[in-house]
Amino acid sequence: MKSYRILDVKDFMSHVLTKETFDDFLLAEAKISGKAGLYLSGKPAEGFYEAEDLDESGYVCYGHLRKICLAMVQGQRTPDSFTMMFVLPRKKLSALIENSDSVLNPSDVESLSLLVRFKDGGLSVVTGSAYRIFTMDRTLNEIWDKKVEDFLTKSGVRWDVEG
Repeated sequence: MKSYRILDVKDFMSHVLTKETFDDFLLAEAKISGKAGLYLSGKPAEGFYEAEDLDESGYVCYGHLRKICLAMVQGQRTPDSFTMMFVLPRKKLSALIENSDSVLNPSDVESLSLLVRFKDGGLSVVTGSAYRIFTMDRTLNEIWDKKVEDFLTKSGVRWDVEG
């Protein structure tokens, strides 16, 4: 797990809210405190999507929900705070593991995630991982951190490591 401080909040928020940069991630949840409070679960309503349209984890792609988040933060005033938990889709998670030196199997991993948090004018991104088994192997965590750093850099996001 690593924490990244985002150096240009406005630019990063355009990636999250108006560009397709994060659209392929799954949204586990979003909490926005601004015009009103909003809690948005990334779990779809039962029967709304066909099973083949959903990731194995059952979350919806952020691209389908981005406009809702944008509507909640648009306006003259900056939101007080928000958090968004993005999850790597299972197919991409499996490919990442299979192309790595990790001894883990895709079935050993519950999720690889990104927590985006805005509070008191500062914005950070924190990587995370959840396992279905106990393991001392941290190879996948290191690979995920590097993948996120590459993703941020390739997207033109300016960042540095916190702590």
